[in-house]
Amino acid sequence: IFWDDALTNDKINLLCGVYKIETGRRNGNEPQCSFVSWFPKPAAWETSGLNIGFWSSDCKSWYQGRLNEINSPNPVLWTTNQWRH
Repeated sequence: IFWDDALTNDKINLLCGVYKIETGRRNGNEPQCSFVSWFPKPAAWETSGLNIGFWSSDCKSWYQGRLNEINSPNPVLWTTNQWRH
């Protein structure tokens, strides 16, 4: 691996647990879709208050809390907009 290697969108989606779901609405003849994920994609993480350039104890606490949410009886996946707010 070289320092300038980058993750593809497909690999990012795999790592973040992204799913494409139908919203129940239509866009013309096509079903309208939304993307939800278990974890934020890099663009959302980069604009979060946790992105301070290194993995901090706050990041660890957030991650452990998110894992607890995912392992709860009714876990919720979030949309890109939800991750940004």
